[in-house]
Amino acid sequence: MAPGLVTPEKAARGKSPTDVWWHTIVPTNGREKTGYPTQKPLGIVNRIVRVHSAPGDVVLDFFAGSGTTGEAAAAHGRRFVLIDNNPEAVAVMAKRLGRFTPECVGFDRPHPSRVCA
Repeated sequence: MAPGLVTPEKAARGKSPTDVWWHTIVPTNGREKTGYPTQKPLGIVNRIVRVHSAPGDVVLDFFAGSGTTGEAAAAHGRRFVLIDNNPEAVAVMAKRLGRFTPECVGFDRPHPSRVCA
């Protein structure tokens, strides 16, 4: 959040920033980097998931790309459904989210990083 835009007290009450969020991009040499070209920063998606869902909810992402939404959902006690028609995206998600033991449906192309059944 931009300094002073939303105080800690307002944030604790559920106040969400307006239309401007201050956050850095995914660092090119950071641990978070998956190599997927349109990856979103986990910090931003964490905020969206925490504010707009409750623990136990299901979070749905139709254009899941690198799986950032799934990681944020799992980290905050939400279930998730991720959809993408790009086999490379599905492979990146499968590798990234393997520790959450996801079930992959419709992933029929063999890939070295495949972790879904």
